[in-house]
Amino acid sequence: MIEAFARRTAGLILVTLGAAVPVVAYTRLDAWDAELAGRADPSPTGPVDMLLGGIGIWLIIGTGLWWHRHRTTMWPIWVRWAAIPGLFLAVFTCLSLTEKRNAPIALAVGVGLIVACWALSEAVRLVMTRPVTDELIASRLEIPFRARGLKARLCVRHDRLVLDSLASRRKRSRDAIAVPWQALRSIELVDVEQETVCRVLVFSGLPEANAREFDVTPGPALHIVGTARELLVPVTHGVGRTVLRAVKARSAEVEVDDGELAEDEWRRKSGVRRTNALTRAQRRAGVHYRTDYRPYRLIPVAGFLLMPLFALSGMTLSLATGSTKWQEQFYVVDGVVNPWNVAILAVASIGFLYVLYRLVVKSFLSFMEGQNYIEAYPEPPARVKTGTVPGSGKRKKKR
Repeated sequence: MIEAFARRTAGLILVTLGAAVPVVAYTRLDAWDAELAGRADPSPTGPVDMLLGGIGIWLIIGTGLWWHRHRTTMWPIWVRWAAIPGLFLAVFTCLSLTEKRNAPIALAVGVGLIVACWALSEAVRLVMTRPVTDELIASRLEIPFRARGLKARLCVRHDRLVLDSLASRRKRSRDAIAVPWQALRSIELVDVEQETVCRVLVFSGLPEANAREFDVTPGPALHIVGTARELLVPVTHGVGRTVLRAVKARSAEVEVDDGELAEDEWRRKSGVRRTNALTRAQRRAGVHYRTDYRPYRLIPVAGFLLMPLFALSGMTLSLATGSTKWQEQFYVVDGVVNPWNVAILAVASIGFLYVLYRLVVKSFLSFMEGQNYIEAYPEPPARVKTGTVPGSGKRKKKR
């Protein structure tokens, strides 16, 4: 899709700007600091060297953007992570200039950089999600909407409807609940006549799910009925009509599954261990009931397994750039590499990449599949009966 490609391209440009602007600002501030101190030469490290030196950070950010290529709500967060290294150095230099060189304007520059980086992250959000056009709806990009009077956010993804940030705006993924298209029985825009409370269930890892409640004030609201949950989300009329249009388009060819799941089938699909099989450490940490838990222990394992590939890439990059410093770091003597070193690193890279796939990538994908499942089905298989939501004045309709 041309529009989706254009939005992603514009988003990537803004991500690059978010990383480059504070780095360039830091080099200019460092030169200014050298001038005020009477030094003949500022730091020899230029913007290009700094950006190349942070190749590891770029790889992490690039991997995150690829993983969240459809999750447009995550792109602003990646912009902020991309800006943090350069922004930290630039703001630290601004504070140093203000205190040691009696240059209060540097403090204003530091504040301006923070505001600029934040503005770039918000610009990514607007570029990726607004305006909501027919081509955007036809794509696989996530479309977020504000819920009226709530901190929660309603997101129309390519395969499901998600209500997130039930617990905190800072942690959007905590207590996220979802209704996949195959579980969506009906969705309609209703008028709530009196204030009511919507109660939803979140997976807890125990026989009983955790309950979360939020107030629904009188006015328009989306009444969503699924096979495992029922939601009443307050919205404006404009947002409600747009959500209905997006849901209708994205769920049109999906067959609704009304079948009930047996407990053993639910546990197999969710990948959740039985409560009585949890270790003492898992019970103490409480990770078995957090819907935002991620297996971060896989990160150091992945880093270790990528070391041969990193060394081989650094050796190649040092030859391509001709950097003496890099050639010393990666054991390239006078621009000549030892073929045995290349062969050993190549073989180790292939073997370690295979182990990386088996131990890290495959495990992570399986884990995330289970997480997505328990967002939609919070408990084994006792279902809450769906029907009329108090205050709606209307009954559900079949899709």
